[in-house]
Amino acid sequence: MRQRTVLFIVTSFWAFGELAIATEFARRMAGTGFTPLFLIPPTHRRLMADSGLAYQVMIPGAGKINRIQLRDIAHVHKPALVVLADFMNFDFCDRHYGLGRADLAAFDCPVGTFDDFSWGRDGAWLDTYGFKAKYEGDITLDGLSFRLRPCPLNNPLDETGPDVFAYPLLEETADVPTAQRDDVRAELGLTGGRPVVMVTGATWQRMHAAYPRVTAYVDASHRMLERLLERILPHADVLAVGPQLVFHDRAPAGFHPLGQVEPERFRRLIQAVNLHISNNIVSVSLHRLALRGIPSVVLMNSLNKRRGRLRWEIPTPPELTEHARGVVDGIEYLYPCRMFPVGWYHFLRSLLDGNPFSAVVEHVETFDEDGSLAVILPLLEPGPQRARLAEARETYLEALRKLPEVDTILHQVSA
Repeated sequence: MRQRTVLFIVTSFWAFGELAIATEFARRMAGTGFTPLFLIPPTHRRLMADSGLAYQVMIPGAGKINRIQLRDIAHVHKPALVVLADFMNFDFCDRHYGLGRADLAAFDCPVGTFDDFSWGRDGAWLDTYGFKAKYEGDITLDGLSFRLRPCPLNNPLDETGPDVFAYPLLEETADVPTAQRDDVRAELGLTGGRPVVMVTGATWQRMHAAYPRVTAYVDASHRMLERLLERILPHADVLAVGPQLVFHDRAPAGFHPLGQVEPERFRRLIQAVNLHISNNIVSVSLHRLALRGIPSVVLMNSLNKRRGRLRWEIPTPPELTEHARGVVDGIEYLYPCRMFPVGWYHFLRSLLDGNPFSAVVEHVETFDEDGSLAVILPLLEPGPQRARLAEARETYLEALRKLPEVDTILHQVSA
């Protein structure tokens, strides 16, 4: 039987989360009668080569060539389905790749998208860097035949329409193995038997240079992260994966900056980890580690500052430490944030309300120094806090088991 092609179009060249979501889906197509083909930016070439999945590469600034390539794929492969990895980004990719929605007419098949955040939820509005996004009204799913909603961060308990398919984001959710924990720790020079905390970040989170007020907010957040890690280090070693955000002048004892890490090495490193800290609730790495049993904490910010006035978005604001007060007093502008540093505090609120994934990770406030530490330190060792997260994880995994798998979705969408 001839394999039917599913084309995944990835246009985000600065972020890898959309690619990770698409490749997770594509790897589960084996034995379904469908085969994946990716159209990607050149920045993703190495990851795709390592994945073993078929791909072709777009050329930045060469819209005519990219449109020809799109039509060639339609002619040669005759896709049964086309999936946009990120419909929001695709609608703005004409400036980079010269492609737009009209070019998708080359395909004589259903064209859909991953819908990572249940776009169009009641009460949701897109807040970026503290303001309502001007381009929100330009974003639409009109004309797309289907939506694939990976869980997390979508809510597996939400009802969906006939062309909306919630499914488990990750196939592998078994506990992270610990058989090689001692070996991995020895490779890292961690021989004291102390707990290990992993802090993760992404390159795209540093793409904010055009916004001076945002840069000041980012610097303040990094100062708070550095302070938090200073207070964690007497209790645990810290691995920093991704761009180094803290301790630029000096690396204190127990702090290990690893830089960018290839996926295979990352999978090995997490065997050494007791706790994960992220500042991005939408991070696939956060979802992956939390659902594989590593206690995870996500930093967020509910504190506003404008015109010298502070205002919290939460009913019971924490007391700021002297250090946090000094940081807050030193900048003019703060905005609420769940996806650092873009914001999305209000946009993601209704997605997280009633979502069982919210209980799988701990949420702490970036500027609540004492409160964050009070949550994190008990999670370094077995105890009731860890047990509660483990119970929440099992509840969430049970909800995922009730969702359709990739095989079922592909046949239903292409019927």
